Amino acid sequence: MNQKTRRKLRGLTTVEALLIAAGFIIVGVIGALTFQQIGKSAAEALRANAIVTADRGGFDVTVEVLNGRLQGIALQWGQSGSQQMNTVTQGSCVKGGQSVQTAQPSQLTLVAGQSATCRFSATLSPGTQYVYVVVAYDASGKAVQIAKGVITVGIS
Repeated sequence: MNQKTRRKLRGLTTVEALLIAAGFIIVGVIGALTFQQIGKSAAEALRANAIVTADRGGFDVTVEVLNGRLQGIALQWGQSGSQQMNTVTQGSCVKGGQSVQTAQPSQLTLVAGQSATCRFSATLSPGTQYVYVVVAYDASGKAVQIAKGVITVGIS
């Protein structure tokens, strides 16, 4: 090979190497931005805990938001063994923090680290088992099941 051909090949391989490196950089940046959005979505997802107690007058639901934003809660309940579930969205809530306020559970707004206790009125029979499902609504209005279980109303 003569000198001219050798230089031309070197120049082409350098340009090709730069183009390949630029391609890797572009793909890396796009990948990083994509994973950043995925992480952001996961960080905004609603996660909450709920504890349910019951007496003759209804259910008390204490909800604590671990992550995300809660825009409301509802309670579905029914007698154990029954196929019918009642949905209750009306009640009163006491929100923790510096001020205590009462709100409808369907309008309750909590963010990560906040908690509230809501009272759902219902006529329950002592000694009877009830099943319940607590549904929370996130900032986009999506329903998220945060608790379910069986509870027995005590005899008192």
